[in-house]
Amino acid sequence: MVIVFNVLSMLALCAVGLCLIVQLNRRLPSGSTPYWLGAMAFVLFARVLEPVFLSSAGFALPGQSVSTQQALVGLVLACLTAGLFEETGKYICLKVRSVRSNLDLPWLAKFAVGYALCEAVLLGLISHAQLLYFYSSPEVLQALDLDTTAQNAIQKQLASLTEWTALFLLVERIFAILMQVGLTVLGALAVARRQLAWLMAAILIHALINIPAASYQYGFLAAEHGEMIYALLLLIALYCIWRGGAFIVVRLRAALSDE
Repeated sequence: MVIVFNVLSMLALCAVGLCLIVQLNRRLPSGSTPYWLGAMAFVLFARVLEPVFLSSAGFALPGQSVSTQQALVGLVLACLTAGLFEETGKYICLKVRSVRSNLDLPWLAKFAVGYALCEAVLLGLISHAQLLYFYSSPEVLQALDLDTTAQNAIQKQLASLTEWTALFLLVERIFAILMQVGLTVLGALAVARRQLAWLMAAILIHALINIPAASYQYGFLAAEHGEMIYALLLLIALYCIWRGGAFIVVRLRAALSDE
């Protein structure tokens, strides 16, 4: 049943992504290019440049045998690095768009969704499907030529796979989509108002949001406790959108029109 529930959760996540794209295409006429630009921005800054920096920076990574102090330093620096690379990457893309053309709300919305859904696909769907494959065929993992650190990290993830993981996956990825869109809005405000304070806020918020996930990866927090934190944050985010979503859209549209 572990595999069945997790596959159903992955299909539900696909449905969420498709609904977002369909609704945006119905209401906003800016074509599909912003989706692809957002996706490429995530791949470049989060999956290429950020890992290259982390691997060469020299601080502790998840799964390594290091002291508690070194692991804590590695955790903090990894979270800050994620915020720095991803939010700065978005800012650069939005700045280029504002120079070459107007940074309008339809383009921004599709760019943000493209970025967020690319993260959901690569970190949520593909990586989770790989875990389920290893879970169902453990001999495949043993046959791979992986170092001890990578083997330990994957084994730890496999040990945490349960029926509840399906719900946690859906909650965490939906929250991540909302947060990526919201942080992209902060980057857009930094561009439109020419105030880097908005970018600094996005970097710090991104780093703070990464702490529960990083704490699990570094062994400081149980998986279920981290997922409960994200479930609570998702409820808070949905409440904020329900209460102030329209106001935020109006203010953002005004800021972009004054650019």
